[in-house]
Amino acid sequence: MKDILEYFNAQQNNMLSDLKAFIEMETPSTDKTLLDKFADYMAMYIENNLGVKPEIIKSSDAGNNIRLFIGGKYDNQVLLLCHYDTVFPAGTLKSRPFNIKDGKGYGPGIFDMKAGLLQTMYALIALIKKGGPKYNTVLLITSDEEIESSSSKDIIIEEAKKSIFTLVMEPSMDGALKTERSGVGTITIKIHGKAAHAGLEPEKGINAIYEMAYMVPVIEKLNDREKGTSINLNVINGGGRSNVIPDFCQGIMDIRYKLPEESDRIIEALKEAPIRVPGSRREIEYKLRPPLVKNENSEELFSSVRKIGEEIGLDLKEASVAGGSDGNFCSYYCPVIDGLGAVGGGAHSDNEYILVNKIPERTALLYLILKNIERPGGNL
Repeated sequence: MKDILEYFNAQQNNMLSDLKAFIEMETPSTDKTLLDKFADYMAMYIENNLGVKPEIIKSSDAGNNIRLFIGGKYDNQVLLLCHYDTVFPAGTLKSRPFNIKDGKGYGPGIFDMKAGLLQTMYALIALIKKGGPKYNTVLLITSDEEIESSSSKDIIIEEAKKSIFTLVMEPSMDGALKTERSGVGTITIKIHGKAAHAGLEPEKGINAIYEMAYMVPVIEKLNDREKGTSINLNVINGGGRSNVIPDFCQGIMDIRYKLPEESDRIIEALKEAPIRVPGSRREIEYKLRPPLVKNENSEELFSSVRKIGEEIGLDLKEASVAGGSDGNFCSYYCPVIDGLGAVGGGAHSDNEYILVNKIPERTALLYLILKNIERPGGNL
């Protein structure tokens, strides 16, 4: 197994060259033009390097997604998940171009998760050259992971239902693999009132901001630290002029929860809270990823991955984290190992980086998993 690590070490310069190209094509989650341009580029990259033509799954409300099927020895498949969108707006590259300094690689989206995408490509290229993966493998490269995966969620779940396990190429947690994640999402409260002149006839108005203010303590009380539930009202918008009673106010909350049933509790509580300002009306909207849950099969899968890592000198740990990923959707249908991507830090920040010397070993790890691992749990 050490031979494959030496192989990828020898590929490091080529890998960095390709990674530079990935980074220099900016892919903010909400810019469909740039996203589709990158999807077309990746489809061509895959066909040129793997000799297999992927499917481009068109999307009307997000960037296009990519799906690639790679045949193996058995009917059951492994799901391999990547995303190519980033949180950084177009133009970020001008102030933070791709560069390498003191063993660290920098650039917008390098850690989350274009380095993981790069590692996936090189592992698959090597696998195809050396006989293919052990199981049929389906690769999904999605365009909207950073914005709750509204467009790609159904595709991901469709493939997870047919899979014996899922591997997620999101970045690691200081090198550790992620076997549990909190549920995560946004909840939006919209309060509708009635506008009126604040001086001449305020009694005819219905103040939407006042009704939102009454919701603040309701929201705060929904936190339950013992259960691992955190809900925070982080954005409020309302009103437009100081002399007009505001007819609208909107609040946006971040929610993190470890128990799947907690989302139902919170949504129900927000819907059932009494209206305090007569005549006002409340709407609740939400986009949620359920928690990534761990079970016996995922524990067995991690143990197998850990043993494979030991063969190339890795001492892999597991971690439970608050941030969500597309792997969260999959854990209700098959076991999941997340965090197989880059080693580094600073996700979603100006200081985002990867450790360059970890790229070959993480690529070798994915290669060996796909080449050798046994399915967990026997006949799932």
